[in-house]
Amino acid sequence: FGSQKIRASPKITPEGRKLCNNIGIYHAAGQLLSMISLGAGPVSFTHIVKALEPFFSAAVSALVFGKWMKPQVYASLIPVVGGVGYACLKERSFSWLAFWTAMGSNLAFALRAVVSKSAMVGNIGENITSTNLFGIVTWYAFFLSIPIALIGEGTSFLDLWSKATTATTTGEGAEAAVVEASDPLELARAVIISGLFHYLNNEVMYLALGNVHPVTLAVGNTMKRVFIMVASIIVFRNPVSVQAGIGSAVGISGVLLYSLTKQHYEKLEAEEAEAEKKS
Repeated sequence: FGSQKIRASPKITPEGRKLCNNIGIYHAAGQLLSMISLGAGPVSFTHIVKALEPFFSAAVSALVFGKWMKPQVYASLIPVVGGVGYACLKERSFSWLAFWTAMGSNLAFALRAVVSKSAMVGNIGENITSTNLFGIVTWYAFFLSIPIALIGEGTSFLDLWSKATTATTTGEGAEAAVVEASDPLELARAVIISGLFHYLNNEVMYLALGNVHPVTLAVGNTMKRVFIMVASIIVFRNPVSVQAGIGSAVGISGVLLYSLTKQHYEKLEAEEAEAEKKS
């Protein structure tokens, strides 16, 4: 984008490079741990654990910025987390690997959001907009992920690609069935489009982070799980259970409660600060 003059090219200081490298580590670690968790247990279980992200963001942001919100604001996060967790609770399968990797991803993404916010308000270079910052972080995360991918998977990716693009037969005799192969060009196109949408999703998230508190962003990410459920219902026509409906309603109500509670106490703090100035 910078070379095409669509966006102003960012220039970061040596301190900014160190900070972006740290954020890149958090970004790469969060993505990796999320994928491991999804592969180690039921998808619903991972979403339940990752619904705890607002609590991690609240703790990390308080420790980094040294400013705690009112207990009532933290308490308002309970219905958000509980509602989304209840909506996603479909399977009772438990996996320690899925649990700990999902918890690790919560911590990594909380650190990513909080440190990114500090980079946005700090002076780490020129043209460091929220979108440019995410672009820099993505490059750092990409290069950090290459050795991990080579060590963890090696050449197995080529084998997986070959299996996906080659027709195979499953079963024997009358139960034999031919599994159709994916067209290589269509598969490559799907992977590229998926990657672009994933990048745009995270870029929009950074745009939001530039305007809100990291905890508010975490609440939005938690509610995103409800919207994913709704989208899957519309696109794939999946049936809606009463449990999912109740959990979604509680979660959405919790977001409203969090927003109103946070605004209320921010207004009180502003009034107190104004009163102190006058006195």
